[in-house]
Amino acid sequence: MSAAVTKAGPYYTSGSISFSSLRSTFKETSSGSLKISELLRNTTVGNTNPVVPDATENASIPTTTLNFKTSQFRSSIKYYYITQTGTDLNFDIDAQNWNGNLTKNIRKWMYINGTCGSNSSSSSAADFNATAYNVTIDVSGYIYGSAGRGGGTAGAPDPSGEAGGNSLSIVSSSGNNIVVFVRSTANIYGGGGGGERGAQGSNGSPGLNSFFSETSGCGGAPGCPSGYYQTGYNGNCGGCCQTYSCGWGGTCCSQNRQCRYCRLDVATSGGTGGAGGTGGSGRGYNNFSGSLSGSPGAAGGAGGGGNTQAATNGTNGENGASGGEWSQSGGDTGNSGNGGSGGRAISGSNYVVTGTINPDTVKGLYNP
Repeated sequence: MSAAVTKAGPYYTSGSISFSSLRSTFKETSSGSLKISELLRNTTVGNTNPVVPDATENASIPTTTLNFKTSQFRSSIKYYYITQTGTDLNFDIDAQNWNGNLTKNIRKWMYINGTCGSNSSSSSAADFNATAYNVTIDVSGYIYGSAGRGGGTAGAPDPSGEAGGNSLSIVSSSGNNIVVFVRSTANIYGGGGGGERGAQGSNGSPGLNSFFSETSGCGGAPGCPSGYYQTGYNGNCGGCCQTYSCGWGGTCCSQNRQCRYCRLDVATSGGTGGAGGTGGSGRGYNNFSGSLSGSPGAAGGAGGGGNTQAATNGTNGENGASGGEWSQSGGDTGNSGNGGSGGRAISGSNYVVTGTINPDTVKGLYNP
């Protein structure tokens, strides 16, 4: 991380202090009249461009004309600047060295000249959360929100895709005059949402294995074995159970052989449906140029066979949906969730956005 503090000042660390110099430094004009009242330290936080601002460095400058002295302007300042360069993750703007000036009316600039990113959609790439007055966040560099993870991937929701992360978050509920100035070279991009996990495939139809049994007996057949059901009965299925000598010298049957026909049906399982593929990651700082595609669904399981009716295989799982491009929602599938929503370019409250705003500089919602 690299964030350097500079100031318009400090002025008059040594030497004489003339009224003409004070006029040039604080009123920012080389001619015209100058009243002592104009050189008093202005402490009104609603003043957006004070001549002599309230600042920690200006504490010795009086707010009334009583005992006014030019020597009270020693080491005074007019403006306050912090410049970010290099690469920072989750850059905390209000945590920088503002020297207690955020709640004072001195005009302050935060220059984002480097890159700010995030690897988690729950954290903005750059964040400002403080009561502050007269702050301009001047962006000529890059602020990239995190990619939303695909549904069903490690740490992500299931089946829905994870929302993309916000780029710049600003919350200053009681501040005033907080401005985001977008330069033509800026990239302020919300992260893309993760794709939804694919639906599980359908289970295959069950099959049927059939087993057959027969019982027989003289004058009546025993019942079917346990679990079997009767499919037919024959009262004379051939053969005699008992014979005797007929009166004419022949052989007669005293009883007929009877047969009972039985069947046992055992269902076999259809193949299980294949698992749906995981959703693809959205576009983001942590997926700047990688694939957005979801993974393929798994193959359906094989059916359990059957000699009467064969079980069918399960169908393949649905492919996971693709993640969204910068600030776009992830894709939906036939599952019960949805793709993750796209992250905002700028989120929060109590700020205005100005400068060069176009599809190249800002991707995602940005108004409060």
